[in-house]
Amino acid sequence: MSKPANEKALVAGEEGGGGGGSVSLGKGAWDCDTNTEIPPEREAIVFEEIATMDFPFEGIPTVPPRKDMDHMAFYCGGCRYRVTAYPDWTAGRVKQALFKGGIARSNKPEHIRNTPGILKWEDLELIYAGQRMADDKQLADYHVPPGCQCLIAIERAKLILGKPDPDSAYWN
Repeated sequence: MSKPANEKALVAGEEGGGGGGSVSLGKGAWDCDTNTEIPPEREAIVFEEIATMDFPFEGIPTVPPRKDMDHMAFYCGGCRYRVTAYPDWTAGRVKQALFKGGIARSNKPEHIRNTPGILKWEDLELIYAGQRMADDKQLADYHVPPGCQCLIAIERAKLILGKPDPDSAYWN
């Protein structure tokens, strides 16, 4: 499939995209293919989220169907990670691409985290439609469509911890 001309992510700090270091909750995007930040002003373009009048709904612009089926988006630690991936790839292969591309940057500093962090690709767990994906199974086995934008990558240790205690302040 052809790639949009404007898909290349900029290096952190260029053209006002700056900041480069930490991941903030609910903000930020990272291109794992280039291991660079996707500046906030480019996110909507890169993820094809700009509403147009190509398919209006009652005169209201809508986001047209995606054209880029070569990339998938994973949410991890409040940041969105973009990586080349296809439904015929195994979950293990996708985890390796995410890890190589910089997903470990979502780790909190050692002195404030309560888990080991993402230290190797095996520390990742991929989730789609509520299902954990086995490393040796293809994404297609979980019905992940090409160009999927709603996948989760989470540190495996966080899933092992389970729910907070019912009396925990977490529920307040």
